[in-house]
Amino acid sequence: MLELVTGGSGSGKSAYAESQICEYNRQDPKPLFYIATMYPYGEETEKKIERHRMLRKGKGFETLEWYTGLKLHLEEGSLQGSDVLLECMSNLVANEMYMESGAGCHADQAILEGIRELNQQCSNLVIVTNEVFSESVPDSPEMKEYKRILGRINCEIAAMADQVTEVIYGIAQQKKETDTMVNRTEKPGVDSNKSGEFVMCQKENRFHIIIGGAFQGKVRYATKIYPGLELTDGFNCPLDEIENCVAINKFNSFTRRWLLEGETKEALLTILENNRSLQLLISDEIGYGLVPIDDFEREYREFHGRVMTELAEQADCVERVVCGIPQRIK
Repeated sequence: MLELVTGGSGSGKSAYAESQICEYNRQDPKPLFYIATMYPYGEETEKKIERHRMLRKGKGFETLEWYTGLKLHLEEGSLQGSDVLLECMSNLVANEMYMESGAGCHADQAILEGIRELNQQCSNLVIVTNEVFSESVPDSPEMKEYKRILGRINCEIAAMADQVTEVIYGIAQQKKETDTMVNRTEKPGVDSNKSGEFVMCQKENRFHIIIGGAFQGKVRYATKIYPGLELTDGFNCPLDEIENCVAINKFNSFTRRWLLEGETKEALLTILENNRSLQLLISDEIGYGLVPIDDFEREYREFHGRVMTELAEQADCVERVVCGIPQRIK
């Protein structure tokens, strides 16, 4: 059993993940391990590490401090047949990318090889990762590459996993479950009823919206359900192309450029309402994280959110992609 648990900072994902692996272990007792990936850089990280130690206290975990080289550690000491909680993937990616002992530019390959080996050895494996993909302020090239690698790894693990869970303020939302393995790659708007049967979303005459954090697999999903559909690039297309485009990617980049030109929300919504050719709109979620300090960034984040809220009301179908897994929310 492999479960991937994701969520934002302070969301309760750690407590949920610990409860899950402990429940698996209670049902069928076996050696129980905690793979700690947070390196104690200073006082702040040491406090976080101590908090997690207190959460695990008395639960039977043996802690393994493995900051890099997961596959190498597994070769040195097997975890065959054990239950394992690995926390957190975001730290492991940073360690492999930037620590002297890490894999550097081969971080994603090294981590995925290690996870595959770990999953093969374990009886039950729960992996915690971080939702860091939904902010509005542009990333530095280094941060963008870090998020790209973490996003790719999250999607790959989610594809391997039996269960994927997003924790929001302590509430666990199942994105993929062992007993309801839903294939969402054929048609948009497919849902499953309580008996697990597919129910098709009846499309009327408006568009389909696909949202999610950066590097979550939105475009990969879109190209599977709309093969051959040409995507207009919202990052650099002419602004007037929105008047007759059929599908647009990076709509969040388009709204930034629109606002920078001094254009209004009302004008954009009117143009989109009159574009009867529009079939698909793909956008990053950017409304999370700290409120930006910069005046324009604050205005832009709210502007984009209000535009998307009105468009979602008009859309026939809205899907949100997390770790490569789509979920219909309208």
